[in-house]
Amino acid sequence: MGGGEVHADASRPQMRASVRASFSRRGRHAGRKASHNPGGRLLAIAVFAGIAVLLLVFQYQFRDLEAAAAARLYGALTPTLAAPGAPIVWFGLGGPGAFGLVITPDCSSALLIAPLCVLGIGLAIPRKLALRRVCVGLAVAAALLVTGNLARIGLIAVMIRLYGIGTGYQLGHLILGSLLSVLCIAASLTVLTLIITGRLIIAGRGVRSAARRLLHGRRVAA
Repeated sequence: MGGGEVHADASRPQMRASVRASFSRRGRHAGRKASHNPGGRLLAIAVFAGIAVLLLVFQYQFRDLEAAAAARLYGALTPTLAAPGAPIVWFGLGGPGAFGLVITPDCSSALLIAPLCVLGIGLAIPRKLALRRVCVGLAVAAALLVTGNLARIGLIAVMIRLYGIGTGYQLGHLILGSLLSVLCIAASLTVLTLIITGRLIIAGRGVRSAARRLLHGRRVAA
């Protein structure tokens, strides 16, 4: 009888440990299932598709916004004006060399953001990719594309100012502008990849931790 009692007492911790292990495993699986969030992924896919369609349907209005943004950005350097109701940016107003740049559909960043949204739809489908990182990466990549296109408009304007409408436009639009667009596309895709994989976040945390250690070391030395 005594041996049987000792055996029963020794088995209880094992049963408790096995129950705890099973509950912890269930909790992990439940956390993974919750992290998949199929409803959120479907919503994100719908939003990405809607943005792509809106950019294609209202591309004229989007080009108007780009013209207004370029006029506001470069207005601090030279007299500029966005034509009302048309995607045209006028540079050097009031002088003899004034000219206007028309933002055509081929030169708009909407032509690049729409395929980026399609890429986002493909990235939102796999469950292994964090949806939040996909959304943040797409937002940053789209911002880089818009910024690069505004810089391209300014580059074309500078080339026209330096070398005239004929040579300057060909140099700024076909050569330097195209090169800048390729670099911006490559940079946006690289940043998107780094954000999705978490490398950019890890690098940012490392920089912040290094800065904190440096500041702490200066305080101690002081």
